[in-house]
Amino acid sequence: MSSKLVRRPAASRLIVALDLPDLASALRMARRVRGLAETVKIGSALFTAEGPEAIRRLRALGFEVFLDLKFHDIPSTVAKSCRAAVAHRVRMLTVHASGQSEMLAAAAEGVREEAAKRGVPRPLVVGVTVLTSVEAEGAARLALALAAAAKRAGLDGVVASAHEVSAIRRRLGKTFGIVCPGIRLGAGHREDQRRVASPREAIARGADWLVVGRPITEATDPRGSAQAILKDIEEANRSKRNV
Repeated sequence: MSSKLVRRPAASRLIVALDLPDLASALRMARRVRGLAETVKIGSALFTAEGPEAIRRLRALGFEVFLDLKFHDIPSTVAKSCRAAVAHRVRMLTVHASGQSEMLAAAAEGVREEAAKRGVPRPLVVGVTVLTSVEAEGAARLALALAAAAKRAGLDGVVASAHEVSAIRRRLGKTFGIVCPGIRLGAGHREDQRRVASPREAIARGADWLVVGRPITEATDPRGSAQAILKDIEEANRSKRNV
């Protein structure tokens, strides 16, 4: 699989966040959404509980893995962490975009070198800008500045709320990847998220991938919820093609 950024069908744009307490729960949920999403997200909760075995087992089910550990440390440590992620054959990984430029560059370089050394596809490295739980004045300006720094350092894209996508897309171009969390259908399922948007809104503004967790994993019908989100993505795709 190439690391080239392309516009994808709905199933390739949905990333299901398996922010669950153990591997058994994550595998059960993954099986319920299999065929509807190509990628699942492993964050700090699941990875801390289960370690790299979670990556291996989810890949064995046929999923790509988005490793969301938000690496943020001195450049050499982050580079080593990113190299380890390459060894686990993840598709995407995150670093904190607020890290210094040397740290971001080390992450990008470490991934490139390790993938070439192993002869495996290079994971995409995306920088986390401002968390969607933050609703502070200046969040949009900060997210745009962090996104620009991430691109200068050689990262493939960023994680940002849908509220910042349009500005990031205008400034940084069509090929810079944007991952959007905080995706919600309707007024429910906000919880601790503040800067949220519907799938259709996020895609219309220029998002490449949408990360959806609790609206799917805590739904009485997770598969039905995922299908509703895919329908919204598909309608947004059609609207963009008709523009």
